[in-house]
Amino acid sequence: MSSKLQLTTLAVLVSAALPAQAALYKVVEVAPGVSGNEVYGTAIEPGTTSDPKGCFVNDCGDGASYKLAGETRNRPDGFSYREEVPFAMDNSFGYIEDDYDGFEDYCFYQLGYATCEYWASDRWSSWYNETYSSNTPNSLAFIEGSAEKPSGAINTVINSLDPSGQPVGNFSTSSKRNEAFSAVTNSTLTSKAQSRAWASDGTYTVGSTSSKSGIGGERYYYSSAPAIWSASGFVSIPRAGGYDVDGDYYAQGSMRDFYIDSAGGKTYGVGYNNYSDQHMNATIFIGNSATPTSATWSSALIYNAQVDISGDNINSNSVATNINKNLVVVGQAKRSGGFPQNGAASNRLFIVPDASASSINASFFYGGIFFDGAGGEMGGINNFNEIVGRIDSENHREYDGKQRRQRAFIYPYGMTPKTDSSEEAAITARRSIFKNKAWLLDDLTNGGSESSNNNQYRIYDASDINDAGVISATAVKCSGGYDSTSHNAYCGDGNGTEKVVAVKLVPIVGSDASVIQPRNYDSTATERKGAGLGFGALTMLGLFGFMRKRIK
Repeated sequence: MSSKLQLTTLAVLVSAALPAQAALYKVVEVAPGVSGNEVYGTAIEPGTTSDPKGCFVNDCGDGASYKLAGETRNRPDGFSYREEVPFAMDNSFGYIEDDYDGFEDYCFYQLGYATCEYWASDRWSSWYNETYSSNTPNSLAFIEGSAEKPSGAINTVINSLDPSGQPVGNFSTSSKRNEAFSAVTNSTLTSKAQSRAWASDGTYTVGSTSSKSGIGGERYYYSSAPAIWSASGFVSIPRAGGYDVDGDYYAQGSMRDFYIDSAGGKTYGVGYNNYSDQHMNATIFIGNSATPTSATWSSALIYNAQVDISGDNINSNSVATNINKNLVVVGQAKRSGGFPQNGAASNRLFIVPDASASSINASFFYGGIFFDGAGGEMGGINNFNEIVGRIDSENHREYDGKQRRQRAFIYPYGMTPKTDSSEEAAITARRSIFKNKAWLLDDLTNGGSESSNNNQYRIYDASDINDAGVISATAVKCSGGYDSTSHNAYCGDGNGTEKVVAVKLVPIVGSDASVIQPRNYDSTATERKGAGLGFGALTMLGLFGFMRKRIK
């Protein structure tokens, strides 16, 4: 037998002995059904499967049973269509009142980029268009190809889908900057000057209401308060600081998610409230009844994430974004520009393992893909304590430099104090699929029979995850596939056209930890040059939340 044949035979035997390499997720692009240069996935319909391992055991195909909600953009938001105040922290409205100079000042003082002139110009021109020029829609919302446009709407956003797949969000009109919409309506809510809806279980909806419309002569100087409502009841949560107006600052508050603990006779909400010195701090709202609109409500500050720490404004603002049935709370705190960490005034992600604990303290993500001072955006958490969002994928200095590239992640957190003992085995089994650690989702879409399809996409943001394990996301697409499967591969040798698209990530039935094949990095640095990215490549910062950063 020749040595060549021996080596060939050996290679075949070794290959046969190794597990097949395949992706954990299939990337499914979703057609928006509305026009727009760029398309973003914002929410996934709640749902589960008959097996605790979800779509990893029950074949979910292309995820058709779980609708994706999304939005389009032709230009960046002037400031977020979602947030109660500009940049999620400007409750004096000082930055926004100063027009272009205010945008540049915010970037200079709170972000620190060396590119603030460009950053400000891009957003100011959009804000000017929305405020002084025209009512041309920029944000068109959809659910799986069908447009969602309430009557009279200009810009519409969807924050979540309720258990029946109905949208929950807000829209602007010619007389209101924001008006809430969901399947749950209430006459008190519709009488408010502004309102926003963030989450709903089909019976109750949570969000905020504001004292002025945010349009015309009332564009500035309004306050907002957290709220929860049903068809027959409405509750505005008291401000923790006690002041509607204090000097140049206007109190703000918002409830972003909630869970009704029927067994414990309480309702837990999460978001932010107004505290001393008008600071906007991440908060757990506690209602003393399982009937939220009949409850008496209190606010518990989430320590370690608050603005004022030991007498210094370490953070500019913070918010708790989601809570699940295990009473696990996740959120984010924007580091102040005066106190950068590891070279960045980043938006750091945190977790509170038990909302019912006597002492509420945030722990910031750290270890593995979460380096010291990493910034990102929280997406969501399901009832298996699986967390998704977006995180810095490089750690160069941002302050006086350029924005870090970011990528979507999944973090299987595991057991927490309130995890039901009957579900511990399921959570352990699901966590083992990910080797008990966090991953960039690009590493979990590589290899196997889906490799060719998946290699057309690099997953930028993960906005939501349901109990079946299906994720709503946003990706950059190179039609036909990138030049290699590496993280930093070229599209068409650097001359291809890329575009921003909404996608679902659907678990591939039968996949487990043995098939994970992380992407590598090409040895030479690449800069994408595709004209199709437009502002998406350069200005995704600020589109949907505190920090939206550059895709490259």
